[in-house]
Amino acid sequence: MPISRLQFEMGIDAGIEALMVSVCDLLETNPDTAYSEEELYQLFTANAPGSYIDTSYLDIALQKVVELGAVEARAVANAKYYAFLQEIDRETWELVSDESEADESEDSDAEAESSEDSVEEQSSA
Repeated sequence: MPISRLQFEMGIDAGIEALMVSVCDLLETNPDTAYSEEELYQLFTANAPGSYIDTSYLDIALQKVVELGAVEARAVANAKYYAFLQEIDRETWELVSDESEADESEDSDAEAESSEDSVEEQSSA
């Protein structure tokens, strides 16, 4: 089955990407919670009890979302935990940058200044 160019560049297939989306959705929905690797395995691989599920897909998915900067991994006691770090665009797998937020605030600042200028012009006229 063909994969997208982005998937090719990232070294993933559709199954891994679907897990990446699911992991990001779960962690972003629960930003104040960190999940252990074992908990994530149970959540995402226990679909069919008694059947063999290749956990390497989840391993790769977790590794990729950490590499991309959306998720943070940390060792706690004898387990590895994963938590939401920052928002990521699930179409391009690029971080939603603070620059776009900064650009928006600069635009609103510029609009505020121009409205203040027009108020000053009206009052001086």
